[in-house]
Amino acid sequence: MAKKQQKKTGGDKNLLLYVGAFGALLLILVYVFVYQKLNTEAEAINTSNVILAQRVSQLKEYYDHREEYLADTRLLEQMLDELLAVYPADAREEDAIMLAVEMQRESGAAFLTVNMQKGDVIHEVPAETVSAAGNEKYSQAIQFRNLDAAYVNEVSYAGLKRMIQTIYDSSNRIGIQNVVYSKGDAENPNLSGHIDLVFYSVQGTGKEYVAPDMIPYIAGTDNIFGEVTVSGEEADNSSEESAENGEGAEEGGEAGAGRSEQ
Repeated sequence: MAKKQQKKTGGDKNLLLYVGAFGALLLILVYVFVYQKLNTEAEAINTSNVILAQRVSQLKEYYDHREEYLADTRLLEQMLDELLAVYPADAREEDAIMLAVEMQRESGAAFLTVNMQKGDVIHEVPAETVSAAGNEKYSQAIQFRNLDAAYVNEVSYAGLKRMIQTIYDSSNRIGIQNVVYSKGDAENPNLSGHIDLVFYSVQGTGKEYVAPDMIPYIAGTDNIFGEVTVSGEEADNSSEESAENGEGAEEGGEAGAGRSEQ
């Protein structure tokens, strides 16, 4: 009877060990697959809540100061418009040539050569950045470009100062890169040298290029085969002149023939 009791007690102990081990394994599985996953999700939610709270705080600050920010935005747009307004839509060779004409007229300079070279884009605001700014006036890329021009000339010192003043008064956006002159001699007291300029322009602002007024300096005709219309009086005069020229030619021919016979 005592042996049976001992066997039964040992079996109960083994059963308890099995149950305890199974319970411990179950707890481990629950921790790994349930609790740890929930804890990770909770941390992610907590991080997201912190970010959202910061965003809400920023939006609240924007809302509280919205009038101030709107005023600053309008001021920046006005400053941008004023900055871009001083730049022409393009700078071309005719602008550089007409500046030489103006400088010669104002200073009496004698230009020997005028060299021009179209430059590259020196700065660009991409279209994506322009669009992100939300300004309805500008919708494409804004490019700052340059045109280099070198003027080799002879001029007096007073004339050189007037040349620089002419550059300063020009409606173009011009920068002076170099001014190199050497003094003359007793025969030619004028200064001789060159002045290097940069013509700046901005494309993409919606402005159109305005060509300089070259009408007073244009020579020749656009159509060399075009018809010329003259008045009746001019036509009569022209006919009389032609007849007189013809008579003169006949007389000259007769006189020449007489000399040949002699």
